[in-house]
Amino acid sequence: MKYAVITYIFGKGKEMLRKPLVKDDIEYICVTDQKDLKSSDWKIIYDEMPEVKCLRDKMVYVKYNPFKYTDADRICVIDGTLEITKSLIPLFEQVKDNDLLVKLHPERNNLFTELCEWIKTRGMSNEEIHKFQIIAKYEHLDLNKKFLLESCVIVYTRKPIIQELCEEEISFMKFLGNNGNLFLSNQCVLTFLIQKAKVKFGFINQKDFFKRYSHGTKKLHNR
Repeated sequence: MKYAVITYIFGKGKEMLRKPLVKDDIEYICVTDQKDLKSSDWKIIYDEMPEVKCLRDKMVYVKYNPFKYTDADRICVIDGTLEITKSLIPLFEQVKDNDLLVKLHPERNNLFTELCEWIKTRGMSNEEIHKFQIIAKYEHLDLNKKFLLESCVIVYTRKPIIQELCEEEISFMKFLGNNGNLFLSNQCVLTFLIQKAKVKFGFINQKDFFKRYSHGTKKLHNR
């Protein structure tokens, strides 16, 4: 059984590559568009994605294309905000009875309030929200249902059902997006898809394995 961790750094100075405080005998991979990025801890994979203009979209393409970068059986994908503080072997073992592991959102608990937050603070358009609502209604998904994911850490298994889920995530984000860019919130789409897909999933306690920092800083995040 082969394990891998994937992180990503896109845009000069936007995020820092954090050294794992504990390293296991597994693959550590960083996907980047920075040719001068070096690391003795991470295997650097250069993927410029010239056809993708938005840095946020580049991160999404890595997050939901983990099987492109490794042949590992179980893959943990983490944002650049996370610092590995413990062995991840127990986390990889935790996924054995599931198809993937995900993290519940620590502040909000349903898609309706999360979408409202994206309109208020992230500039999500009413057109994007309207399309999301139409599809949710068609799929009989209650946006007020108390379930919301945060996608800073996801653990995947190499199974066809998970590969299909990742493909559907990208396809759905393309459909919902505007001006050639993906939909702004990948975690809203993941929350939607995982509720209607027949995948078995468990939950990650982020603080058991990681410290989280504010983007591009050494300041600890409050969640």
